[in-house]
Amino acid sequence: MHLQTSVERNGGVAVVRFDNPPSGLIASKGAAHLADAIETLFDDSSVRALVLTGAVRGVFIRHADLGQIVRAGEALTSARIGIEDFIDSPFVRLTRLCDLAPIPVIAAIDGICMGAGLEIALSCTFRIAASTVGRIGLPEIRVGIFPGGGGTQRLARLIGSHKARAFILRGAVIGAEQALSMGLVDEIAPSAFARAMELAHELAGRSPAAVRAIMELTRMNDREIGLREEVLRFAALLKDHPETLSRLRDFAAAGQDLGAAP
Repeated sequence: MHLQTSVERNGGVAVVRFDNPPSGLIASKGAAHLADAIETLFDDSSVRALVLTGAVRGVFIRHADLGQIVRAGEALTSARIGIEDFIDSPFVRLTRLCDLAPIPVIAAIDGICMGAGLEIALSCTFRIAASTVGRIGLPEIRVGIFPGGGGTQRLARLIGSHKARAFILRGAVIGAEQALSMGLVDEIAPSAFARAMELAHELAGRSPAAVRAIMELTRMNDREIGLREEVLRFAALLKDHPETLSRLRDFAAAGQDLGAAP
């Protein structure tokens, strides 16, 4: 497996690409790489906007590595780790960094974006999808789990609790046009990356002090409570429900495309 996070600079705009060919799946190591790269850029005052995208053709981030989730569940049931350990996971750190970013972070969704991939996009400031993208969703319920990396909380805040609940309960996977009509993405364009770069340069030209103030003042003060509870409930599901872990194990062994689950 080839795993790499690359960083490019274009004036005040930084581009971070997640690369895990051929699958485009993200596991803890990939999340840690992304988080390290993004945190370094946030510490650089010359970076005024950031674009996050995928390097695998046709994929933003496909979804989480389900095999790793199974192994985490097995570690929970054997008491090698505890539920609280999920709070400090690389994935939680990554989405929290993007959620609390001091500068705009734009997800350029030029391909498949499901499960953990969409949860990462939801933690960004803006989401732009290519008009050709046909698979955006949170299909975790299809394999007996739920979005445990911020999906229930951030989607509800973005499109409203009722629409978010229905979307997650159905395990919906939709195309770019429907995602736009729901408010799940902010724009669609022939090239999500090209449009994201245009927006990033526009924002990079604004007053850094004003941008930082807006980013800080528009955060919801109570978000940490819900996000923490979601992570703990996800871990508890893996630990206390062996039938869930068994189902997830079988699905992971057969193939890891969540969108193909019934």
